[in-house]
Order: sequence, then structure tokens, then C-alpha cells
Amino acid sequence: MDLKDYIVSIDLGCSKVVAALGTLGSNGEVVVADFVSKPMNGYMRGEIANIETVSQALKAAVSELESRNGIIVSDVFVSVEGRHIVCADNSGFVYIGSDGEILEENVKQLRNNMSNVQAPEGKVILQRIEQNYKIDSREITSNPVGMYGKQLEATYSFVLAGKNVLERINKAFDRVGIKGRTHYPTASASAQVVATEEEKEMGVAVIDLGAGVTNLAIYHGGVLRHVVSIPIGQEIINRDIRANAIPERLIEKLKTTYGYATVSSIPFNELNSVIRINGRNQYEKDKAISYRDLSTIITARLLDILDFVVDEIRTSGYQSKLGAGIILTGGGSLLKGVDTLFREHTGQDVRLGYAEVGVGAESIEGTSNPALATAIGLLAMGLATEEAATRRVVVKPQPAEENTEEGGDKTKNKKKKKAPKGNNLWKKICDVVENIIVGPVVDDDDEGM
Repeated sequence: MDLKDYIVSIDLGCSKVVAALGTLGSNGEVVVADFVSKPMNGYMRGEIANIETVSQALKAAVSELESRNGIIVSDVFVSVEGRHIVCADNSGFVYIGSDGEILEENVKQLRNNMSNVQAPEGKVILQRIEQNYKIDSREITSNPVGMYGKQLEATYSFVLAGKNVLERINKAFDRVGIKGRTHYPTASASAQVVATEEEKEMGVAVIDLGAGVTNLAIYHGGVLRHVVSIPIGQEIINRDIRANAIPERLIEKLKTTYGYATVSSIPFNELNSVIRINGRNQYEKDKAISYRDLSTIITARLLDILDFVVDEIRTSGYQSKLGAGIILTGGGSLLKGVDTLFREHTGQDVRLGYAEVGVGAESIEGTSNPALATAIGLLAMGLATEEAATRRVVVKPQPAEENTEEGGDKTKNKKKKKAPKGNNLWKKICDVVENIIVGPVVDDDDEGM
């Protein structure tokens, strides 16, 4: 497929930035061709605190995506989150003609009226979402076209973002040469690819557990009803682990590899074991923390997050209307036992959500990672809009091929370095025995660091 049919999404997170490249497949599903994830600092709870570090991370991610795919990125679909994201409802009405039949043009007139609604001072409208219709003050749940009445009323939910926050984000994109930006809330982007249409119809709460922000989107009757961005995330877990004198460079590794969201989730053979942490040099002492203590920290902070989420669901008025329960996604959903914790404390059905709804099987490997749900959801939302046609990537001209007739392909004659010979069997045996007796070791060169 021609690269000119592709668009790019950018997920701005508090710990990383993800740039994704995608297009529509033959079946109308999103095909993810490539993605790049880079660590990022200076983006605090959905707002830019240091534009220089944010610009550098953004530049690194976009440049790698460009070089790997031979494209130029000038337009993107961008996620936004943070306490500045709010929802507000607004209603409008039109009078029906003398015969009382509601026509398609009446519905279009209402939509046009709502599209002309201006944001409050200091806010920008990200989404306008149709909620319900009323005919002569009587609420209806189906398409009003063909019904009879004197007055047709519609209620829309407006997702708003802080104008100053978006201006700072746009300034960071300006610095890396990206002039076209379309913004979407992180919460609705994630839900786009993790919740099925049936779940949205029954009622479902999609919770994106991010590093600095927890995003919540609630669907009912197939419609997005509530969006909120709670300025508290997984970083509060890291903060408490750090208070136990654990080196900063190992905290995330320790939490995701050895951490459990509940003590009951810890396997019996690990319950009373300790995780050893080697010091890098003679000045940095070896440390240790037990599985039980690590889990206790994680549980306490997750319950803090959960309390905020439950309050928001209750405030939305949809607490008793979540027939499909809760879907957990985002990087924080990878914590072992996190679904059990939410299930026990909410009484709802809970499942883990991956970017799989409306995502083509021909997408590259690794897209099922819940940490990529927002970036892929942005691709899905972007490709569904009319703006997609003006947000395509630019394909770079291909350089002329080098003449290798005389010298040949330089890479063909390069010999691979062989691994040093030696029998490490005795060391492996010792390591296995030590791990069984004492517990695992977290080190800088551990796999996955």
C-alpha cells in the first residue's frame, strides 16, 4: 500500500512519547505499520513543565519513525490529558413544520447549531458528542426522523481542554517542525480500540492507567457519556518504592517484573522470599525488599487511584449502568493482579484491554501491548475523520542506489563476531540454586531493563 495513505499519531505520556504510523486496511480496520516509543521528562500530569525536554523526546521519536519509513511527518493526531480536561452538556432545539413530521434536515439543522457553539473563555472544544433527543420534552432513544412533534431538542456533551495547555503543547510541536495538529482526549482514544460495540451499548468504563494521569471514559447506549482525566497515576507507586532506598534506575523494573497488585496474587513459593538488589559499586550498598512488602506498597497506592475512579463513576451517574463492567488498559494494567484488585473493590466485572478492536491482523508485532492503546486509538479516530485526507505523511524521495559492482556489498563480507568460548554451566547451576534459596536479583543488566 502507498505510504501516502498513512497518518501519524502521537501519544504524549508523562513517562514516554509514542509515535505510531498507520492506515486503513482492505476491511476498514486500522493497520499499524510502525511505532516508536521514547522516554520523556518534563510532561507533568498532562501539562508541559519543561518544553525543552519534551521537544527533545518528541523529536527523537518522530525522527526515528521518519528515518525507518522514509517519510516526512508534518501533521499528526495528538492525545491530551490532565485536570484541564472537562465535560459540559449543552442543549438546543428547532421547531418542526406545520405537519409535524421530523425530517433529516431538522436533525442536520440541530447538528449545525451545535457545531457553532463556542467554547467558554480559556477553553477549546475537542469533541462534540450527541447524547440524546427529545420530542416535545419526551426523551427518545432512537433516530427521530419520521416521528411527529412540534419541537425537536438535542443534548450534546462537549469535551473541553485548557487553551493555555494546548498552546504550550503546540509550541513543542512547532519546535520539531510539525505544524498540523488535531487533538483528542486520551480517554476516548484508548476506548476506541479496547472496548467492543456491544460493551459500549451495555455500558462500560474504560480506565487507562498511565504514569502521571488516570483517564476514564464511560459509554452507555453506544454513546460516550463521560470523560475525565484524573491527575494521579502510577508514579505515586514509584515514589513510595523510592522511599525504601531503592535506586531510581531499578524502580520500574522492580515494580513491573516482581510486583503484585494484591498480596493474595503472590505465588505461595514467593510469598516470604526477598528480591535482592545489587549495588553498582563499593559505595552503593546491596539492598533487598520482600515480595510481600513490595505488594503492600503497590496495593496501597492503587487503592488511592481506585478511590478517585469510583468517585468519578458515581458522579457521572452511570455506576449502576455498567453492564459490561470495567476495562483496564494503559501501562499500569500490566501489573500482575491489578484486575483482581479492581474487581474486589468495585464489585464490577473487570478485564484487561488491549488494542485489538478494529485493528487489522496485518499490523506489526507488539501492537497488543496495552501501553500502545492510546496511540493506536488515535490512529483509528484520525482515519475516521475527514481531516485524515489532509493529515497524510509525505514520502521522501528515494536516494539513488550505490554502485557495488566493483567493491561489492560491503555488508556481505562482514563476519559476525562470535561469542567468546567458555563453559558457563557451573555458573548457571549456582545461579539457579541461589535463586531458589535466597530469591531473585535485580541488576542493571537484567533482561528487560
